[in-house]
Amino acid sequence: MRSAVALSDPMSTYHRPSRIRGVWSVCSALLLWAALLAASNTAAVAQNQQRLQRLSPVQQQALHDRQNENTLIVATSHPTASYFAMAHAIASAIGRNGELRLLPMSSGGGIETLRDLLFLRGVDMAIVPVNALAQAKTTESLGSSLPQRVAYITHLYNEEVHLLVGRNTKALAELNGKKIAVPLDDGSALFTAKDLFPRFGVNVEIVRMPAAEALELVRAGDVAGALLMAGKPLPLLADMPKDGSIRLLGLPITPAMEEGYVPAAFRADDYPMLIPDGLVVESVAVSTVLMAHNAKGAEDSLQRTAKFVPAFFDATSERLLNRYTKWEVNLAATLPGWSRLPAAEEWLRRAQQQQALSLQRSFEEFLRETQPPGSPNLTAVQRKKLFDEFVSWTRKSVSETGTPVRQ
Repeated sequence: MRSAVALSDPMSTYHRPSRIRGVWSVCSALLLWAALLAASNTAAVAQNQQRLQRLSPVQQQALHDRQNENTLIVATSHPTASYFAMAHAIASAIGRNGELRLLPMSSGGGIETLRDLLFLRGVDMAIVPVNALAQAKTTESLGSSLPQRVAYITHLYNEEVHLLVGRNTKALAELNGKKIAVPLDDGSALFTAKDLFPRFGVNVEIVRMPAAEALELVRAGDVAGALLMAGKPLPLLADMPKDGSIRLLGLPITPAMEEGYVPAAFRADDYPMLIPDGLVVESVAVSTVLMAHNAKGAEDSLQRTAKFVPAFFDATSERLLNRYTKWEVNLAATLPGWSRLPAAEEWLRRAQQQQALSLQRSFEEFLRETQPPGSPNLTAVQRKKLFDEFVSWTRKSVSETGTPVRQ
């Protein structure tokens, strides 16, 4: 044993320094690599700074102007809400050519977003719910002649109002004096709740909390209902138990509501866990519009939006925004009581002319291919009647295939 120990000790003392030297070599190499990387990064930053410093004042001003002329800010909603996601979808679609940039800005939702458009420096556009626009006309804090100071670019999509209640609530009147939850960070849902219930003569106490928590409290009976706004079907409702502990309560539309709301309905196909087959739950939806400045003194903003509109409308026509499942832009839809932005109106006018010319060329080609040689020329009345039928058939075919006619 002693000889074994004696023999092993010299070997141990011989190899240990070797291993230590190996470790130090690796550490030294890593330190050297880190130092070289830091030096490289420092050199790159210094080089960029030197390059920028080499720009003349005129060149720096040109760079400043170009950055600001091609960058737009759009007020949306809280980053977790749908408007913010919509703005990012638009930004990705128009930014593919590298010329324009769209910067979504978080806002409070409802009238607060419209207020940001009107008064906050640098904001060019805003995604606003129509019910907020309807109320804004009579809001003194926004100033007078509001329809002359802002204009709409286009409708974007509709969000259905989901009013979820417990098993024992059968009518709206039963919610009087009770608690209704709205999502914590959804300013548009908060605005809609404050706007809707008084229209039905129902006085409720609005509390704010995360949507998932609100649904659990409704099922438990701790709050009477929860109001959510989103395009159906709402994923959050997909996992609701089919035990009757929570249900969708109807919200019938009235003539007095038509300026800010449109009819909507939920069926079993939308929420099979909440709605029996064959039953329809009436509700209302809020249309969302993209608004912009349209007043004297906002010329710089108008120039930026004039660049944005064709890029956005082209992207919409080319279906580049379909990754957002609720996207249902109707570029030609109007907004009664409000004017369309001139740049948007001009794009639509040209697009309609191009569409008419394209249809006319297709019609002429159709006549050449279908008319037998030597057949008599059509009269003007016959030609117009046949052309109208051709246009109708074309639109029907487009509708059935789901391929839009480029506008």
